[in-house]
Amino acid sequence: MATTETDIPTPALLARGPGLAPWVTALLGLLWYLAVGGGPTLDPTNLDWLGGDLSQHTLGWMHFRNAPWGFPLGRTPSLLTPLPMTVGFSDANPWVSLALKPLSPWLPRDFQFIGPWLALCFMLQGWLGARVTGLFTQRLEQRVLGGALFFLAPVLLSRTGHDTLCAQWLLTAMLWLHLRPRDGARDAWVSLGQALCVSVLAAGIHPYLLVMVFALGVALLARLVWRERLLSWRAAAAVLAVASGVPVGLFFLFGYVGQGVSAGSHGFGFFSADVLTLVNAMDWSRLVPGLPTQPGQYEGFGYLGTGVLVLVLVAPWTPKELGTRAKARLREHLPLVVCVLLLALLAFSSVVSVAGVKVLSLRKVFSPLAPLLGAVRASGRFIWPLHYAVVTGLLALTLARWRRRPALASGLLLGVVLLQALDTRELWTRDHFASAPWPRLQAPEWALVDASYRHIVLFPTYVHLSESPCVRSGFSERDAVLFADLAYRQRLTTNSGYPARVNEARVTEVCQALQSDVEQGRLARDAIYVVDPTQRESFRRLGDAVTCGVLDGFQVCVAEREGRFREALARTAPVGTSVDAPR
Repeated sequence: MATTETDIPTPALLARGPGLAPWVTALLGLLWYLAVGGGPTLDPTNLDWLGGDLSQHTLGWMHFRNAPWGFPLGRTPSLLTPLPMTVGFSDANPWVSLALKPLSPWLPRDFQFIGPWLALCFMLQGWLGARVTGLFTQRLEQRVLGGALFFLAPVLLSRTGHDTLCAQWLLTAMLWLHLRPRDGARDAWVSLGQALCVSVLAAGIHPYLLVMVFALGVALLARLVWRERLLSWRAAAAVLAVASGVPVGLFFLFGYVGQGVSAGSHGFGFFSADVLTLVNAMDWSRLVPGLPTQPGQYEGFGYLGTGVLVLVLVAPWTPKELGTRAKARLREHLPLVVCVLLLALLAFSSVVSVAGVKVLSLRKVFSPLAPLLGAVRASGRFIWPLHYAVVTGLLALTLARWRRRPALASGLLLGVVLLQALDTRELWTRDHFASAPWPRLQAPEWALVDASYRHIVLFPTYVHLSESPCVRSGFSERDAVLFADLAYRQRLTTNSGYPARVNEARVTEVCQALQSDVEQGRLARDAIYVVDPTQRESFRRLGDAVTCGVLDGFQVCVAEREGRFREALARTAPVGTSVDAPR
């Protein structure tokens, strides 16, 4: 269906603009990533900036590259042994991990793809942002400037600590599919095919993004059937069946489902978004003060950016005629509007707050959906489609408002982009990708671990964020990273880790079985035990059946046996005892 508002006469000099603008904007997206300190992350052998969640994502990839091929495809049996673990549960970007696994023999041992992936996300966001802006103008500079607002979005840079969530270009792609003109049924099927491709990509990147993409895809289908009348209801039903079945199949393939791990979890209503999130800078801006929020609402961070707020302030000065056309366009895209608003309502969750003050409880509304909502406890992330829809709408309004004065529109957009960039704190501090040494054990004795050992066992088992009382110990997330790294380098298994979801009953069962084995002296002769200080007595009672020492400050024990590692370990024990040294 052709549109009239985008048919803007363009000088011959700008005829190449539509093809060039996305590539220019993608390059600017890369330059922006470098400007905020992302340069060192592009070195695939540099692990020294991968802290927090990123260390777990990296270890998920590392153990997957060592794992034999099997089903599910993303299986990583050497992590969290014997509990089920996959690249999906470790957030190790399944599509990228699968693509790189065949190349593993030729890749360096210390290899990370998270930095290059993040740079690619900024570039794709700019590329697609320029495509979206190109629906409202044919001028090269306006497409580039409008596209820049997409990679300058605070919600993108703020999520670089969780790399897979930076694939927000998937949402921008869906917006473009909604807004692009279509001339007939063939174009409609092309759009649906493209939407399915976006959904397939999302299924192998992050489940939260898949939920948003799927919802936007259903809204697109409704528009094609109801508004544009390019598809029959029967065809729409078939499309919906395929669009639902393909992601489910991929989830089985990647091991998100079918592993005996519940998708549900607590937290819905806590990791939400505040109603004022689009204008709440929190601690992002140097110019705009932040507003109070509830604990956990960092997940619902949705600040538009100081530059985009200028467009918000300019919007009320829209001529009445243009305002009428804008309302008509919103009605034309009613399925998209409803979808984005419903996702925003989900982001606000069961307890609605305004500037950190709880004003409304929707628990009765959401309670019938409780079993489903447990799988999306960080519901605040669902504010992102509204964020990008508002940016898109403001761009469309601004470009239409000054269509006959393009120099003024371009100048305004340039000012907005500069303000958006210059009011990004990380541009000045350049500490967004702060460097810290990758956690790695240093004791030379670890090099003596030979092929007769197959397991690293933390006692008790460490499962990050598990609520099972059995796994409570003095171990930290960093400790689990240290020994998972050792397990990767020595091709061992480790019983600990940081999964996105766990089966708590199974965690307790495995943990109690390990405790029973230790109490009864049934130690595995091919295991290296790392003992929490509170559990020293359990190993002291075993007497000569074990050899214990202290490596890198950790209590380490092995079953009595010959070998260079056991002998070296015995020499590290303080005089008079093998297990009493403080950590």
